[in-house]
Amino acid sequence: MAQPPQTVAELLEQLEDRSFQTYKCRIKAFERIQSRGRAWNTALIALATATTVAAVGLLADQEMYGDSGETFLAACSILSLAVSLVVASLDYPGRAVRMESSYKEMQDVSSRIQAARHSTGNPTIKDYNQLYGTYSELVRHSENHTDADLHARENKWTWPRRGSTALTWLPYVTLVLPGWLFWQFGSWVLSGGS
Repeated sequence: MAQPPQTVAELLEQLEDRSFQTYKCRIKAFERIQSRGRAWNTALIALATATTVAAVGLLADQEMYGDSGETFLAACSILSLAVSLVVASLDYPGRAVRMESSYKEMQDVSSRIQAARHSTGNPTIKDYNQLYGTYSELVRHSENHTDADLHARENKWTWPRRGSTALTWLPYVTLVLPGWLFWQFGSWVLSGGS
């Protein structure tokens, strides 16, 4: 059975709900991207500092990191370079700025839709089409949020959200390697360099 055509008011209400949900999800996407950027920066700074300190330590004592310390340190440096290239290509800072701009523009569109719904005049299908076009243009020209962002907004612990959270915390887990390098160097210093 065919459904009766929707009124402009109903169409605007649906568009308002959709744009507001998109706005909230884009905020979560912004927070996710910004958090990952900070996490990887922290991990890479720690690894670069630790490998530099370890290299200085190896100049003083070639056995500080075991028999194959030079090879291990070279592998750590190559790993650091590879990870930094991957992280740079992901452009977390630039993506975060663009996502912030996107959610603020989406907030503006959502507010304009809400104003059109509650204005004293009768909105027309032309008004709806204009607002829908603006909404669609914003969605089309920006990075989209993920299912994990939607689930985070709804505070649901689904597998996509768990996976996304794990990826965000992964850089902090990698701090074990710089921690170990610093620990070895500190132990060597405290033992009097022997």
